[in-house]
Amino acid sequence: MKMRLTFGILMLTALSVINVVSLVAKEDWTQKANMPTVRSGFTTCVVNEKIFAIGGYVDGLGDLSLSTVEMYDPKTDTWERKADMPTARTDAALSVVDGKIYAIGGTVLGRFEVDILVDGEVRRIPRWKAEDIPTVEMYEPATDTWTPRADMPTPRNTSACVVDGKIYAIGGTSDKVKSFRLDTVEVYDPVTDTWAKGKNMNRARAGAAVSVVDGKIYVMGGTGLPLIINHSGPFLSSIEVHDPSRNNWREVGDMYTAKAGHTASVINGRIYVIGGYFRNQGQQEKRFKTVEIYHPRIGRWTQKPNMLDTLVGHKAEVINGDIYIFNDAAHNDVPFTTVAVYDTEERQGVNPIDKLLKTWGTIKKVD
Repeated sequence: MKMRLTFGILMLTALSVINVVSLVAKEDWTQKANMPTVRSGFTTCVVNEKIFAIGGYVDGLGDLSLSTVEMYDPKTDTWERKADMPTARTDAALSVVDGKIYAIGGTVLGRFEVDILVDGEVRRIPRWKAEDIPTVEMYEPATDTWTPRADMPTPRNTSACVVDGKIYAIGGTSDKVKSFRLDTVEVYDPVTDTWAKGKNMNRARAGAAVSVVDGKIYVMGGTGLPLIINHSGPFLSSIEVHDPSRNNWREVGDMYTAKAGHTASVINGRIYVIGGYFRNQGQQEKRFKTVEIYHPRIGRWTQKPNMLDTLVGHKAEVINGDIYIFNDAAHNDVPFTTVAVYDTEERQGVNPIDKLLKTWGTIKKVD
């Protein structure tokens, strides 16, 4: 079984129903309408202040990947089904350019059973099948239509961001590459529908958080090389920044903790890093309740009081200073996919440091 599936599929013991409620029932957290389709491995993006949840997978046997597209309207707290993505997949990277959504790469996932003789008895054992793909498809929300675009050169499960109208596919994993985890950067131009080789990162990274501030790309943490057999590590704490104008990568420091499965949301030039997990050599796992703010312009961190509960494998989107958290069904151990919003009040000009001290302080729980 691939190491990625250890993180994405076998981590089914995170938040209980009580814990989900306790997370969102406190000051400045609001629970929103659950996602209609219970799924894991979906990805999200924002177009015109509406959030699109695309793809993913469901539990079961057979072909598990989904082509499902659902749109969330924060103003009405409602979901609307949209045209299915042509290629069903999990963990497609999503980027938005000129109001159009580009779904890039990802994994086609399935599970089947095989008969194995154990102690003279035939037993049916589940086996996973996962294939990383290079497929790129473009969605136009205005017309609710999908269009195929040029394949990414490297089939992979990747992260992506946009700088100056071009999409940067950064790192990730590929079952087509011997090292599995990648330092690869490839750049897509939507105008010409072409890909170009970018400058590789200094380190291979999967499960890292990627964000853009002042035209520079920040990649935080994740898992790297060398691979550890039957383990999801090693985990990284380092931060790399890429300046496309200079075409170089440089390390600019570290997070407080090595981790993966966290998110990085940009508000007013600050990066909110939320949650994540770490696993040591003894397979002991630590899931984080942390909310930390990185200030790229001065290279400093602000550490905030913990959330009440852990967040791992979630998705985070920002609209008008609010952070919307979409909690993956595989990571919250509840029969629905939860949505919560955190009001940072940054749109109102409130100092986020003062605000977060008040907010998280009221929901902090002693371990």
